Amino acid sequence: MKKVTLTIENSAENRKIGLEDELSVGRTNLAQEVLADSGLSRLNTTFFRDGDEVLVVDENSLNGTFVNGEKISGKPKMLADGDEIKIGSETYIRVEIKEDFYAETQNNKFTNSANYFQTGNNQIGENAGTAQKPEFGIPNPESGKPPVVLIAAGLLSFGIVFLGLIGYLLASRYEGDPVIKNGKPTPQINQSAVIPVRVIDTLGVEDEDNLDNLDDLIASWEVQDADFDAKDLEAVAVSTDAPQLAVPVADWEKQRSRAMERRNAPTGAVSGVMIPPELQGNIGKQLTHIAKMGLTREKLPRDFVALAQKRMNNDLVELPLATETYYLDNIGTSANSSPFNVFDIHNNNKTLLAPDSEEFSILQRLAANYNGQKYDLTNPNDRIQMKRRLLRMFHPKAKPVLEEIAGAYHKKFNRPLKITSLTRSLEYQFDLARATSNAYRGATPPHSTGMTFDIAYMQMTAEEQNFLMAKFAELERAGRIDSFHERGQTPCIHTFVYP
Repeated sequence: MKKVTLTIENSAENRKIGLEDELSVGRTNLAQEVLADSGLSRLNTTFFRDGDEVLVVDENSLNGTFVNGEKISGKPKMLADGDEIKIGSETYIRVEIKEDFYAETQNNKFTNSANYFQTGNNQIGENAGTAQKPEFGIPNPESGKPPVVLIAAGLLSFGIVFLGLIGYLLASRYEGDPVIKNGKPTPQINQSAVIPVRVIDTLGVEDEDNLDNLDDLIASWEVQDADFDAKDLEAVAVSTDAPQLAVPVADWEKQRSRAMERRNAPTGAVSGVMIPPELQGNIGKQLTHIAKMGLTREKLPRDFVALAQKRMNNDLVELPLATETYYLDNIGTSANSSPFNVFDIHNNNKTLLAPDSEEFSILQRLAANYNGQKYDLTNPNDRIQMKRRLLRMFHPKAKPVLEEIAGAYHKKFNRPLKITSLTRSLEYQFDLARATSNAYRGATPPHSTGMTFDIAYMQMTAEEQNFLMAKFAELERAGRIDSFHERGQTPCIHTFVYP
């Protein structure tokens, strides 16, 4: 049988695993191999063998399984030597299929022995007139008897076949339980089938009230906006009722440069970064707390109209583009110039606002006096800028925590923090995640609460990251926040502030 090796690589690990029978990979212990990639599903992908054939199947994962760049679904996909599989946010698996070394060695020995016997017979025939003593194992043409080695080999082969038959009959009559790995039985393969039967755990259908079942979907909530282009950024006009919002674009660019300036040490995912226990894990604690608070989707802003209403009620407050201790980057950049809609959270439908509707009048009142600035709802650029400002809002009770963290970091390193996510309406969140509302039944995206923010860390050294995470851990132990450290395509520290 051929030797199959899987080389698994992502930012956290690089290892080789031999594929003997079947191997499942994912983010939790539902898989045989647990990988550190937040973009993976609980049980993401399974590799298995059918003789010398190697196949892979996607286990209904959220982000899919890609073989050489092509997404697979449904039936298993046959793999070849050198194929590359992409799963999760950043995990690549390379397939190596080689002839088994032992089998090759045995074949070579058999070939060499056959050649040797043939050569020996020829030599005996050519020197028939010369009396020779045959070597052990080489037949003596004068004796007419088979060699001892061949007799022994024949008896041994018969014994192996006989014992194998006995074992097969016993195993068929007394079939035991499947082998237990990682606390769960290994799925059994029907080798007589053309394609072995897969055991697939369909995501999110077991229990809608169990938040753990939504863990895979939550990973998609952390999709980030596109990168900012400063030329598309418009400053908020000077206003007497909110002078702190009047930040020139030049000041924003200055703070961004300070945050992103080159360090004298390696940055990003580097050695020396020590993630505290408080920041390890996932978003499950936040969802539990949100559920206890009674913050269902029906009570949260479903669209830009609802965000506008919260702005006018002062339920949410706008944060300035930049301050001395932090600046907002890539927030709202995915907002488009399309007219405003009403969003149906149950059916994921958008309905264009009618000019005579109550929802449209809410937007009109805010646009007429948005902290002293006026927006024209018929102007596409004004719609974009208004949407971006609505996405820069935050809960007034959560704002002091963000300012405390940013202040501590600035005091230590004299740089502002890079904030990459604040409040999102359900409509905007679902558009970013490119998912249907059915995928989110029973749970609430934390960013829609207005109490969640993300801080980017890839521009930071290990010293900066460790200092910042120690501050987060301190606040979490005090029961003020819940944070966790994210890797993958959206590297950040995601934080929910307890009100």
